[in-house]
Amino acid sequence: MNWFSGSGIKVMNRYLQILGTRKDGFTLIEVLVSLTLLTIVLGAVYSSFFSVQRAVERFDNVSLRYHEARTTLDIIRREIEAAILKNPKQKDLIDRATFEVKDRDVYGKTVSSMDLTAYSFRGIGMSTVSYFVEENNKVLTLMKNEKPPIIKSEGYTVDLIEGIESFTVEVLFNNKWVKTWNASDTRKLPVAVKVTIEFDDNGRIIKLSEYARPKVAFR
Repeated sequence: MNWFSGSGIKVMNRYLQILGTRKDGFTLIEVLVSLTLLTIVLGAVYSSFFSVQRAVERFDNVSLRYHEARTTLDIIRREIEAAILKNPKQKDLIDRATFEVKDRDVYGKTVSSMDLTAYSFRGIGMSTVSYFVEENNKVLTLMKNEKPPIIKSEGYTVDLIEGIESFTVEVLFNNKWVKTWNASDTRKLPVAVKVTIEFDDNGRIIKLSEYARPKVAFR
């Protein structure tokens, strides 16, 4: 019998009424039945509690990963939109301005790297920005390096998202999405760029993408 169904509740209520009308003590069987019912009720309560707790923890982990991925994609989009290249007619301008996308494979997972020179949306001038993936014990982490484009410096490197499944950068070329680009060869910025981050959500792969169009050609 399902004790939480309508009939089960009626039986339990009837049993309690009988116990309430008793003037003498309880028999051993009645005590055992009561303890059995109490165990069933407590087991259901504890099961529900732990199920809710696991659901909350899973939601917190996924929400954090979503937030990290969305924030990272938004930053990358802004930097791509602010990307610049050297004007070939101005020899005294930055020689190291670049926009390059490379594609490689790590343990069967697609990862890209991207180097570009852009005006910082934080208002600190121009920067050479690099996005790449590092592997440690088969765990992929998306990294970012930022440094001045003129002064020779290693800049600073930060890890953005740990435990990703892939990081892909694609460039629109002749109405097709390609995974490599070198502005030194094309002499121009791409028309559009698609950036995708994939991560695992308890066995389910989540894919988030962002599109960007460079707004600056030469300076």
